[in-house]
Amino acid sequence: MYKMDSSPISELAQEAAAVIRDGGLVCLPCAGRYRIIADLLNNDAVTRLMQAKSRIKTAPALVFIESPDDLDQVAEEVPELARKLASELWPRPITIRAKPSSDLPKKVLKQLGGKKTRLGVRSPVSKLMQEVLKAVGSPLLVSSANRQKKAGESSSAQVTKTFGAYIELFIDAGDLKPEESSTIVSIDNDSVVIERLGAVDEATIDQVAASE
Repeated sequence: MYKMDSSPISELAQEAAAVIRDGGLVCLPCAGRYRIIADLLNNDAVTRLMQAKSRIKTAPALVFIESPDDLDQVAEEVPELARKLASELWPRPITIRAKPSSDLPKKVLKQLGGKKTRLGVRSPVSKLMQEVLKAVGSPLLVSSANRQKKAGESSSAQVTKTFGAYIELFIDAGDLKPEESSTIVSIDNDSVVIERLGAVDEATIDQVAASE
């Protein structure tokens, strides 16, 4: 099913949420690229997303949550500094690496690479994605709509060609203008480690980390 994003955000979000809650895959525009999303807590949906992407288990997994309050739902032993960064900077594009929660479904955890893997967790800037999260009511597994190491995630036609057979709902906004990637950080010994510098600069992160 294809839906143009000219419809009201609330309507699009409800349609997307209905598909996701039913175990389906949705593709929608978010931060300059199309993203395929699935219910993180649904093993069958996670499996389908992995298969659609031909994704290897060692590749980092991106998870969207609604707010910092939801960190414990997806991550194990969240450092206070990570909570601070999330509280101060989200929904700005900063992704926090974290160990996956042992409370995640065992089959999902295995699909993502096991307990040794690390999730990338953030709250999205996109209003549509925020509304979808709210409507679904659970964390979302998110992946760019492209094959491993290949471009095309900003092209509506390429996304349709590559993933049309896998997704139940495609919210088509035409070709997207690429945006700067998120900054990726991890916490090591109460210090912030910047793994990839992106839209949120180092000075901003240092300022938050040093604040009382």
